[in-house]
Amino acid sequence: MSRISNSIYKLFFIIGLFSIAFFQSPLISEAKAETTEKDIQQNSTTSADKRFIDNGDGTITDTKTNLMWMKQDSYLRSGHWLHWFDSIQYVKKLNDEQFATYMDWDMPSIEELKSLYEPGKFNSSQNGREMKIYIDPIFAKNGSGGHWSGEKNGIHSAFGVIYNNGSVFSHPKKSRARKAVRAVRRLP
Repeated sequence: MSRISNSIYKLFFIIGLFSIAFFQSPLISEAKAETTEKDIQQNSTTSADKRFIDNGDGTITDTKTNLMWMKQDSYLRSGHWLHWFDSIQYVKKLNDEQFATYMDWDMPSIEELKSLYEPGKFNSSQNGREMKIYIDPIFAKNGSGGHWSGEKNGIHSAFGVIYNNGSVFSHPKKSRARKAVRAVRRLP
């Protein structure tokens, strides 16, 4: 008889553990989700004009254009200047690696890049001392003063934007001369 009651006790114990794991896991998951969201809110900062939000994960959200940008451009992340073809591969690699948990990074358009240029906001100088970069100082400092867009200009050239004056450039796609990419996501 004690052998049967011992087996029943073990069975109830196992059922109890299963019930705790099965029925309480959503509560535990919700608590973890709340903590994560609170952590993100605590790690988030906004620009002086409240336009940009630093999400604390290497991304910046633009509340004016509903775009999410990488905080660092490709030069700051890799230490290398990129030509246009390298820029496309760089963005593809971000998606493959699920940078900041996202897989929909893209090359920005000219208009998206131009939206970052703000002549009243000084970020830094390219490479520390060269061309002045006029984008919000919430973005990482001393990156590239010129970023490639995904837009082509014929067979051999592509467009980009220079941040010392907001102008659009058209250079050969194989030119690496002080150029980088800042990947973007379009938010719903």
